[in-house]
Amino acid sequence: MCSKNDFLRVLKAAQNGNTKFIVEFFFSHKIHWTELNYDQTGDTLIHCAARHGFVDIIDFLLTQFSPKSVDCKNKDGKTALHEAAQNSNHLICERLLKHGADVNALKKADWTPLMLACTKTDLEDTTKTVQVLLNHGALVNCKNKDGWTCFHLIAREGNIEILKVLIEHGLYITEKTRNGRTGLHIAALHGHLAVVILLLDLGLEVDDRDNCGSTVLHEAVSGGHIDVCKELIQRKTNQYVRNNADCNLLHLAASEGHLEIITFLVDDLKFDVNCTNRYGLTPLHCAARKSQVNVYKHLLNLGSNYDAVDNFGRIPNDYFPKMN
Repeated sequence: MCSKNDFLRVLKAAQNGNTKFIVEFFFSHKIHWTELNYDQTGDTLIHCAARHGFVDIIDFLLTQFSPKSVDCKNKDGKTALHEAAQNSNHLICERLLKHGADVNALKKADWTPLMLACTKTDLEDTTKTVQVLLNHGALVNCKNKDGWTCFHLIAREGNIEILKVLIEHGLYITEKTRNGRTGLHIAALHGHLAVVILLLDLGLEVDDRDNCGSTVLHEAVSGGHIDVCKELIQRKTNQYVRNNADCNLLHLAASEGHLEIITFLVDDLKFDVNCTNRYGLTPLHCAARKSQVNVYKHLLNLGSNYDAVDNFGRIPNDYFPKMN
């Protein structure tokens, strides 16, 4: 008869790589390892061993028990392969796949192991992990519940070498998320200039809009990445287009607090510092609404109208009452 404490000791042994303890436990307790799991997460021994990289424990669990249960899932729907892929452990991935793991297993929200691997930025280990998964038939264009594929995840992380590998394996680079965002939007928001350049060279539309009317340039401004902004402008993007809220680049830069971009827009691109949107909001209003103190002062120095009244009868300082 096993107590709760016995179960916890075995699970912790899997986390710590204590193969000897685990082998001895199961030789004296005739139960299947899938019967032992953490209450909160549902993690079993194989999840713990895969997460922490203990191949001997995995081999023991998958050779000494029937059924094999290599694709046993925790409460998040993750298999051991999900855990190994998420931790960029290519050796564990290889071993699990040789034991018959489903390379395209779905966890909650429809994430595959390859998707989880693409969220990591360690170049060498992540590249090896991705390559192992691809060698075993991982699908590169699966979508999660938000419409994200490996493409969007790599664009967010900026791993251009893995992006090139997946493109060679048939990655669709024109896919959009459920809110209409391309990988180009995502790369621009996160400041990955090399990825932006590659995608533009491959023919992605520089002025594509998402469901909020945001262009790639809007995202670069919102993220505060002036190098990406300059690259997009050099590519002849429309610098005066507004999003669905009728905000232009200067409104966005003021809201997000990006002083360098504000100066660039006003001094180099000649944006009107007192421009308004359909609600009568100027960049100074936007800065006040987001409590951007330094931007507020900077815009005043650039000539913003302190007394500009929006459609609600408010001047900028009304949104920023503590500003003196």
